[in-house]
Amino acid sequence: MRYRNEDDRLRRLEAALAEGTVSTTDEAGRRAWLEGSGLSLAFRLMEIQDEGGVIPDDLQREADLWSRAEVREEHGTVAKAVQELCRAITRNEDDNHGR
Repeated sequence: MRYRNEDDRLRRLEAALAEGTVSTTDEAGRRAWLEGSGLSLAFRLMEIQDEGGVIPDDLQREADLWSRAEVREEHGTVAKAVQELCRAITRNEDDNHGR
């Protein structure tokens, strides 16, 4: 019984800590969390693309995280759109490096 209560507390704590975050994995496969919807990242990426610029490494890493994110329905349509944009950018970067 004691372990069941501890497990329940741990689950509630994890849920509270994860509220407002999207889980993902980094390039090494370790668990990571993204905060917010990613909308500001999407706007920055689109602006860079419109200007024909190169995406800086820090934004590319963030886009990579979003491309692997575990976006669920409760995260909303914005988070899903950001993930799709980041997946497209990531595929494009992979295609350009593979040439």
